[in-house]
Amino acid sequence: MAEDLVLDTAIRDWVLIPLSVVMVLIGVLRYFVSKLMRSSQTPDVKIVKEGQVMLRARNLRAGANFIPAKAFRARKIYFCNEPRYPFR
Repeated sequence: MAEDLVLDTAIRDWVLIPLSVVMVLIGVLRYFVSKLMRSSQTPDVKIVKEGQVMLRARNLRAGANFIPAKAFRARKIYFCNEPRYPFR
C-alpha cells in the first residue's frame, strides 16, 4: 500500500551533503561578520552618560511648569553641578 521513498546515493553525496556544508559555513560567516560589526560600534560610556544627563535636563526644563518650584530648583542645582560618575 505505502511505497517507500528511496533517495539515490549520488544525489545524497553530490547535492545534500555539500548543501549542508555550505549552509553551516554561511551561518559561521554571518556570525563572525555580525560580531565584527557589533564591536566597531560600541559607544563610549562617558559620552552616553553625558547625553542622558543632557536629555534629562532638557526634559526638566520642558516640564518646569508641571512640578513644584522647590523641586525644580533642587533638580536645576543638581544638573548645574559638575557630573559625578560613581562607576569610574
